[in-house]
Amino acid sequence: MKQTKQNRVKVPISLKLVSIFSVLVIVILVSITYMVSTIVRDDERKKAEENNLTINTRSAQTIENSILNAQANANGFFNTLLLLESEEDYKKKAELLFEDYCQRNKSTVFLYSSDIGMNANAAFLKAHSDLSYTFTNWLDKNPGIKTSVSKGEFVIKNISPLFNQAIICILFPHYNSVTQKSDFVAVAFFVDDLAEILSTGSYNTSFLINKDGDVLIHAVEEKMLKGMNVSYLEAVQKIKATNTDKSQYLLPDENGERWFYAFNRIVGDMAVLTCVSEADVFEAINRTTYRIILLSIAVLFLSIIIIRFFSKTISRPIATLVDATKQIGAGNYELDLKPKTKDEIGFLTTNFMDMTEGLSERNRLMNTFTRFTNKYIAEKAAKGELKPGGERKNATIFFSDIRSFTALSEKLTPDEVVEFLNEYFARMCECVDKTNGIVDKFIGDAVMAVWGAPESAGSAEADAWNAVKAALMMRIALYHLNQKRIATGKNPIKIGCGINTGPIVAGQIGSEGHMNYTVIGDTVNLASRTEALNKPFATDILITENTYKLIKDKIIVEEMPGVHVKGKTDAIKMYAVVNAVGVRGPADVHEMREFLGWDEPDLGKVSTDEEEKKYKIDG
Repeated sequence: MKQTKQNRVKVPISLKLVSIFSVLVIVILVSITYMVSTIVRDDERKKAEENNLTINTRSAQTIENSILNAQANANGFFNTLLLLESEEDYKKKAELLFEDYCQRNKSTVFLYSSDIGMNANAAFLKAHSDLSYTFTNWLDKNPGIKTSVSKGEFVIKNISPLFNQAIICILFPHYNSVTQKSDFVAVAFFVDDLAEILSTGSYNTSFLINKDGDVLIHAVEEKMLKGMNVSYLEAVQKIKATNTDKSQYLLPDENGERWFYAFNRIVGDMAVLTCVSEADVFEAINRTTYRIILLSIAVLFLSIIIIRFFSKTISRPIATLVDATKQIGAGNYELDLKPKTKDEIGFLTTNFMDMTEGLSERNRLMNTFTRFTNKYIAEKAAKGELKPGGERKNATIFFSDIRSFTALSEKLTPDEVVEFLNEYFARMCECVDKTNGIVDKFIGDAVMAVWGAPESAGSAEADAWNAVKAALMMRIALYHLNQKRIATGKNPIKIGCGINTGPIVAGQIGSEGHMNYTVIGDTVNLASRTEALNKPFATDILITENTYKLIKDKIIVEEMPGVHVKGKTDAIKMYAVVNAVGVRGPADVHEMREFLGWDEPDLGKVSTDEEEKKYKIDG
């Protein structure tokens, strides 16, 4: 029975249903999630940009006003001091005036000019007695500051690292009306209040930077104490490269994290920079999206359970049918399936059982049919693969015959004769089957077989070699059969095999009521006559020259005397097959006869009836 190529179901129906429904659910949920998140994300991005810019603008205005107010107050203070400088009680008045100034500007640390000197917050001066030296020394180490101020520029610096407190210093040009010389004023003040302004309490971060990228005011005091510089940020580089007073960007930081940046330029070429992380802006959206995904997974899981349960009502009956097809493929037609539903599957089960009964009947007929003809031919005929009429082919024909079978059968009962032949034919036919030959027919005790029809092994050489291999296998099989017969007190038997290769006609021959697939032609006749020559030659396997030429490199042979066969003018060369090349066993015809237990013949004394035997031997 031919096995099916697919021995198991690779993709069950239940899996298909679950997969299809899961894909639909996933596509729908993903589409909805994408649409919602995209729309909301776009809106949230716009709001984040607007909010970031609003915070930045408000912070910039506040910081700028505070710095300008500090400048104006300092100018007023120094102008007043210049007017009082010529009075006798100038020093006392200056102290009272600065004390009043500090009362009105509580964040003041010190005021300084080269003309008037250092006026410092008493509490701060007490903690930093070397204030004047520290500051002037810092100025000397940074000559560019005085140079910039002398050019009329407004300079602001972070001096927090000098005093380990969050302090900035504003330096701007000042004209001394008394001396009529240009001077500069330095105003230092604590930035706690301004830092608090920049601290929005949300995800947004604002800070003041100068044109060099130095952080001047930051909500995180530590960044000021370290004298942090952010010129490496792409946003700061864009601010330096543009002439725009305010703008906003979405740019990555040094770690690759993207930020929304907004900036406003203020006095002194400074800029207030406000930023917020893109991750913070979209955190709520991402959290909502995550919840939607979790909900989608839950819906998908529940859907799979429901579909799985429903699919089993379909897949289980189908799985039963699939298992039944496997049993039929294995040759078991005795099945007991009953439809359990009234739907299409129930209808399919009913029709399947009807089909099974038909296959069972066909199988019984085929098994019976193959007992009376070759199984291969029977299967080809059942499939309609045997062409009507005859076909010309090149094939190898084999005949074998039991020596003195008539005398042997006379000593046996009919049942014993049949039992003996069945055992003998079983062993011989097995050799034919193993070499892909076809047993054409049994003629009494004779066997006729063919290689190359209706199918060939691929070439005339392959077919001829298969036929000779079968004959050599028969020799061994007969040897074991004779050993069994001798052990039970029976006489051994001898056979002769004749093999010929050539053109034949193969086809279905007979009448409309009875047909038989067989081969005919002169090649067949010569094979039959070759078999008969084994007896006078005392050989068991004879092949013609036609066969020998095809496989002479595969076998050990000894040429026999030429034989004149009826219907042939020239003598036909015959070869006794001794053994296959490279196989342990007889090396010549004499060893072969010794193995078979046969006597050496005297070919010169052989007397045959040419009319009956249809051959003569050239002396």
